[in-house]
Amino acid sequence: MNVSQTLYSGLLIKIIPLLIGSLLLTFLLVKSKMPKFFYLLIGIEIIAILILHYSTISMSMMLYEQTKVFSTLSNMFTIVGIYLLIPLLSIILYIILRKKSKSDV
Repeated sequence: MNVSQTLYSGLLIKIIPLLIGSLLLTFLLVKSKMPKFFYLLIGIEIIAILILHYSTISMSMMLYEQTKVFSTLSNMFTIVGIYLLIPLLSIILYIILRKKSKSDV
């Protein structure tokens, strides 16, 4: 296994519990009709991702500046994209549940 595959698999193992927790909270907030708390949840998730993984992003940028290798920059964008799956999937679930609850009424 090469380094990027190991990195991505380790990343996904870390993200899966966070993703499940986020989707569960989204489901509960939609069912309890608390959309303001949902927006707060999304904001907290995005801020936490930026704060907790700033070192990963900055290290990738430093490596790119030193080596000028495009693969380092693409790996950085892939890592950020994987982390942004958490709020993105929560937003998609929120939209689906809201449309479903409106059509049930």
